[in-house]
Parts: sequence; C-alpha cells; structure tokens
Amino acid sequence: MSAAPMGFYLWLLLLRTPHGPRRSTFQFSPLMPKITSGEVSYITGAAAGIGKAVTTMLVNQGGRVVIADVNGDAASKFASELNEKAGSVVAIAVKSDTTNWEEQLAGFQLAISTFKRIDYVFANAGIAEHPWLPPFDPEAATSRPMVKPDLATAEINLIGQMYTAALAFQTFERQEIGPSGFRGKLILTASVFGYFPSRAMPLYASSKAGIINFMRSVAGYYADKNITVNAISPNLVDTTIAPDVLFIPFRKYKLLSDIQLVLDQFEKLLGDSTLNGQALSISQEHVWVHPPETHMLEENLPACDLISVEIFKLFGDKTP
Repeated sequence: MSAAPMGFYLWLLLLRTPHGPRRSTFQFSPLMPKITSGEVSYITGAAAGIGKAVTTMLVNQGGRVVIADVNGDAASKFASELNEKAGSVVAIAVKSDTTNWEEQLAGFQLAISTFKRIDYVFANAGIAEHPWLPPFDPEAATSRPMVKPDLATAEINLIGQMYTAALAFQTFERQEIGPSGFRGKLILTASVFGYFPSRAMPLYASSKAGIINFMRSVAGYYADKNITVNAISPNLVDTTIAPDVLFIPFRKYKLLSDIQLVLDQFEKLLGDSTLNGQALSISQEHVWVHPPETHMLEENLPACDLISVEIFKLFGDKTP
C-alpha cells in the first residue's frame, strides 16, 4: 500500500478564507471548489446539526441530496422544505440507523434508483459520549454486580461510519468517473478528540481516533482509483448532539467552533479538489491539517509496508 509522500503535507502558517486570516497547515486557492450542478450527495445524520448545514450548502450549490437520518420524520420534513424551495426534487429522505446494515443498504439502493449515482458520501452521523461504566466509587462498587459496558458511542461513531464507508466504496466501484473527475468522494466526520485524549469521553475519543486512522489507511488504498477519502475534525460545535446546558460554559468562554468555518473545510474537498488522506481540523478560529504520526516511522516503515504486501496476497487482492 503506497502512502502519500511527506511533501504532500505543506506546513504553511496562514490561510485566508472569506472569514479572514486562519491558522492553517496547507496552502489553498482562494477559489473554493464547488460541486458540479446535479451531483448527488448521500449524507448520514443529515436532519440536524453539521449534517443539516452541509446538506443545505450542497443544495445551494445546485446539488441533489439524500438525507439519511435515524429520525425519519425530521429527514422527510427537511427534504420537503428543500424541494418546495427549489421547485423540484432535489432531496429525498431515508430513515437509517447507521448501525443497521440492512437499513443503510436500503438507503443506498433508494439513492441509486432515484438519482442513478452517488458522487459524494458524507459519513457524518454520530452521538456524544454515553457513560460506558458507572462512575468510579470504591465504596459502592462492592454492592453492585459487574456491569456490561455501554458501547453505543463506539458502535454509532465508528462501526456505523464504517458501514457507510463500505457502501460508499462499493457504490463508487460500480460507477463511472463523474463530472468532477472522480468515481466518488468519501468524507468522514471525525473530531479533534481523534488526536487528543479525553478523561470524560474515552469511547468518543477512541472512536474518532479509529476514524482518523481508518481514513488515512483507506485513502492510501483508493488513491489510484479515482476515489478520495478525507476527514473533517472540529472541536465542539453548538449543535443538538448534546443537551444545551453543556454548551453554556463554552459560550461564556468563547470556546465553540464556528459552524461556517466547519463548512468551509467540507467545501475544500468538493468538486475537482485532489486532497486525499487529510484531516482538516477546526478549533475556534484555528484551522489546520493534522499531521500523521511520524515518531519512529522510518524504523517501522519496512515492516508496515511489507505487512500490507503480504496481507494483500493473503486476501487475494491484486494491489501491488
């Protein structure tokens, strides 16, 4: 499996966007990429929060969208609003629990039967941390049984996104190169907690870290197949992912990330953008490409590369 050359990561300090100077780690044209009118996007978790904002942005650029959400009523209402405003069918809704393979498969099948292809897949659905174990309390522990951990956060944020990714890759594989020059593009919603640990959110942090390394790994595999894979990693954004009370101190200390700045990073991956294997990150006014791990890379690379070659042979994959 070939990795992107290290020169691909251009560590420039400033990026000017429509919102003014932003700290960044790569150079980007002041002209943001756009989708080609009529291109189709499949977005999970699209009835609220970041997913809803991305969906609105894509429709405003002339795109057609599949609004996939576990809240089927909210998805249908949102699709109706978009269609009414456009005066034509630009959106369809599917009820989809991302942890349910059959529901996700049905959603993709409906998208293909309706729009004939999917140009972009946004694996966005996710939830906040659920307590996976009871709070640490040695005195109470002796009086309660061992508790099975609640792994819902990891199941939705990691396994659910991998189901979405699996359907995206198999869909892209079955269709020709589209108007923007790609078979398709997969964009995963991760988090800065994919890089930084959190005492209170071990499952959220581990699932987002999994998404980041999954993204980097599959981006290398699909790099020569007219498919790009990237991740958007914001810090806390004011959405409905958590109870509003959680956001109060963050508003007070101005520690929330601007949703428009998050959308700007999604937009950089659209159209004819060739960015691949990147973790575009946002925290308050800061924007950067988070670098891959390089500590002891040179010493480990021969074994890491060889394991890919040997596993490809074992799996019957013809990738060199």
